[in-house]
Amino acid sequence: MLFQTLVFSAAATIATAISVDRRAAITDFNGTSPIDFSWPPGREFSSSTATKAPCGGSPAGTRASYPLSGGEIALTTKTLVDGVNILWTNETDPSRFHAFSTYTNTLSELGAGHYCQAAPDFSSLGLKAGDDVTLMIMYNLDGVTDNYYYCADVNLVATDEFKPSEQYMCSNLTSTIYEASSDDSMKVGQTSSSSSTTSSDTTSSEIAQPSVTSGNSSSNSSSGISGAAGGGIGAAVTIVVIAALAAAAYVSGYVRFGKKRPVVLEDHASDSTGVPIKAAKFQL
Repeated sequence: MLFQTLVFSAAATIATAISVDRRAAITDFNGTSPIDFSWPPGREFSSSTATKAPCGGSPAGTRASYPLSGGEIALTTKTLVDGVNILWTNETDPSRFHAFSTYTNTLSELGAGHYCQAAPDFSSLGLKAGDDVTLMIMYNLDGVTDNYYYCADVNLVATDEFKPSEQYMCSNLTSTIYEASSDDSMKVGQTSSSSSTTSSDTTSSEIAQPSVTSGNSSSNSSSGISGAAGGGIGAAVTIVVIAALAAAAYVSGYVRFGKKRPVVLEDHASDSTGVPIKAAKFQL
């Protein structure tokens, strides 16, 4: 009975500490981006061209009115994504990656759910009402080294004249948010990096410590092993078995542990110019 209790307790503890998911592939998201603009509206998305910079091969769409200052960017993520960067350009139909500028730190990991971030203060950047702006998300799927791109198109209006053309939710309701430091974040263009989240090191779960108590402290006369000793042996065997199963699942790509991965800086070259920039790459 004690052994069964130990098995159940250890299994429940590890299940709490581990999230089990099959790693997503870009082909799982044909028609909708794995990380989508809820506001402003995004362009059309195609998984077959999602790696094409700067906008995933999609042409400019209908431009939404957007405030010069105080704007919000609302994203919906359908799976865990890595290396998320949000960039902007005042080019109407950009064809070069290096037409864009970063303005906040990289999100090294962003879990499925909703994410909200302030937009650039376009008035302080010298833009005016009537100017076109294109916003771009650059990201990786978990365990995939390819860069993917997705864009949204807006037209700037005076802040006091702005009225959203549709209702949207802008909130941080996601299982995981890791924000990279400024040194580990991608920087390109007219960069003014600042913190984009209220908490830069939150995790999806905290690992509980197993605890087992037993009201039976008498010896087992037939085996010569006390109840406490037998319980200890059972606990050790159970933990070893479950740990082995968890390790096998992790190697197979079905298990993720709530731990921030180390970041290294590598050169990322634009498809159109070949000019290298520093981009955060996360070790698998």
